Amino acid sequence: MPNFLTLLNLSCGVLSAIFMISSNAQITTTTVTIVMVLMLISLVADFLDGMVARLMNIGSPIGKELDSLADCISFGVVPGLMLFSMFNHFSTDFIYENENLKIAAISLFAFLVPAFSALRLAKFNLDEDQATYFKGLATPSNTLFIFSLFSIYYNNGQIINPSVDPYLLIVVSIVFSVLLIVDLPLFALKFKGLSWAENYYKYIFLIITLGLVAWLQVAAIPLIILLYIIISIIFRKEITK
Repeated sequence: MPNFLTLLNLSCGVLSAIFMISSNAQITTTTVTIVMVLMLISLVADFLDGMVARLMNIGSPIGKELDSLADCISFGVVPGLMLFSMFNHFSTDFIYENENLKIAAISLFAFLVPAFSALRLAKFNLDEDQATYFKGLATPSNTLFIFSLFSIYYNNGQIINPSVDPYLLIVVSIVFSVLLIVDLPLFALKFKGLSWAENYYKYIFLIITLGLVAWLQVAAIPLIILLYIIISIIFRKEITK
């Protein structure tokens, strides 16, 4: 069952990639919705596979490795393709172009995300200190951030402004690739108990998150991820206890 959930995660990631590649420059709001649904299934499956393995007491080394391989597709390649798609809308400086594909020079920044995601997942598998917190941004959180920009762009025709968006995406590609591997403690939403004293910064994060989602919906995701990083920095000592 845990491996089935992991493979479900991987399969949804592959389907997301197929939808984006086949859509190429003709990505529509329907494509965005399909990718969102598949991404949510991947996220839920990724959350459940480890939980089910622990509850059934059937954790295994192969399950751990399989999980990282699935995450590399769903939360590495897929967000890279999201960035790649947006970058190709901003430039006419093509390295290669035919009737089915165009690759702009600026889009090469998108390949940082899959590369650094793979490096982050490899480091995670070898690091035994990340049982209760993360070192660096987890790949699902990174994917949520990039998807929110992807959704905003294709639903509104821009993220902030067409003249600013290319530079914003370059910054996002570099900064968030570094955040994947930086030695920065970030809290995991795992509760040892329900007491306020032990989990107050997590409760603060969840309360603000619910308010932002109710107010801004998908547009709230970038703010939520930034809030997550800021709270983790402020409460760094509590996280690593």
